[in-house]
Amino acid sequence: MCVLASRSVGLCDCNNFFVSCERREDPALVSRPVVVLSGNDGCVVARSNEVKAMGVPMGEPYFKVRGLLERAGVVVLSGRLSLYNKISSEVMSRIARFSDVTEVYSIDEAFINLAISSVKDPVAYCRELRADVWRHCSIPVSVGISSTKTLAKLASHCAKHKDEGVFWLKRELYSDPGWMAQFEVGDIWGVGRRMAKRLNLYHRILNAADFAAADDLLLKRAFSVNALYTAWELRGYPVHPLSGGRCAPKSIQVSRSFGEAVFSYDELLEAVSYFTLCAAWQLREARQRASRMGIYITTSRFREENFYARDDERSFPSPRSLDCDFLSAAREMLAGIYQKGCAYKKAGVILYDFTDVSCGVQRQLFDEDGRSEAREGRFMQAASVTDSLNREFGRLVIGSADNFGAPKRPSKWYPQRGHGAAGDYRERPALPIGPARKVSF
Repeated sequence: MCVLASRSVGLCDCNNFFVSCERREDPALVSRPVVVLSGNDGCVVARSNEVKAMGVPMGEPYFKVRGLLERAGVVVLSGRLSLYNKISSEVMSRIARFSDVTEVYSIDEAFINLAISSVKDPVAYCRELRADVWRHCSIPVSVGISSTKTLAKLASHCAKHKDEGVFWLKRELYSDPGWMAQFEVGDIWGVGRRMAKRLNLYHRILNAADFAAADDLLLKRAFSVNALYTAWELRGYPVHPLSGGRCAPKSIQVSRSFGEAVFSYDELLEAVSYFTLCAAWQLREARQRASRMGIYITTSRFREENFYARDDERSFPSPRSLDCDFLSAAREMLAGIYQKGCAYKKAGVILYDFTDVSCGVQRQLFDEDGRSEAREGRFMQAASVTDSLNREFGRLVIGSADNFGAPKRPSKWYPQRGHGAAGDYRERPALPIGPARKVSF
């Protein structure tokens, strides 16, 4: 992996990415307000600018804003993650043509190195990048430019409000406390809601200017060394280098809000097993092994009476990537946390504590379960075949011999209206809500 400390970094951020993908697939949506919902239409996960202007927050449960969206004639669409992943790959391939080092940070963001001889004018260069992505992918992109990754992230916020879609955050701006004070502390890359609340309440650090001026020892002791590094980056000193390629995930989670409440253990086990297969597939696609696994189940959090939520986790004696290992652990954990009589509305599977497959794994001749390396090799060969088939068809069409791919019969938990944990992007799970009329905001 190529690593460098860059003095000129660009952050390419796809605007309202999920909405932009849907508009690319259906140009009739371009002139209409649009929202995209999470699995089984649980929460709002993407909003067009028109819907943002209405005050609909990200992550808001759909049932709370359904009436508002209907009255405004907003088009409501079920999310299609496989489609978004496909388009993301197209976009990132175009972006990679403009830099010697491209770090894909998320499905809709990538850092690029601009400290190269071909870049004389970073703003003009990034305008060309935006035009190229639009021409080949029909996805709008904003680009923030600065001397560190943290500052480039702030610059991208400004770029979204520029007609040209590019903003260069120069030293004279980020060294000006008055200018930096416009960014709330929660706008800073790496500062979550809990940390922002602690900074506000206990340390009176309210904005980016306050954070950059904060005492180094305070940040390190009260939070972590990462908080200190963030302050350094806000001051213009690059701490986080650019790393080429796609960042390896730190965890993989597959979860789903059920279409209907699930009561039976067998059906809940079916859902958890399917999520496990999807997570294991993603793990192998990322060329990782996992040393820990967790599952969780919960009833509706919007009904306080008889609310029930439990989770459990397991550690493996050595990093794993096979379906059978994760399925066995998932069944064991579910048996321990399942409570009869509950109306379960959501379940999820999490894999974490990863090891890259290229690093190798130190193992004993026989694992604690008695499985030899030779036998594991045969399991991996079988997994490689099923993974290649699933990759070809773009969804989980075949799974472990211990279990199944997609369920053969309709299930209460199974994704509704064509969107799934690994659904086919060719399906059209669109849900037009309300009359088709132009709305002014």
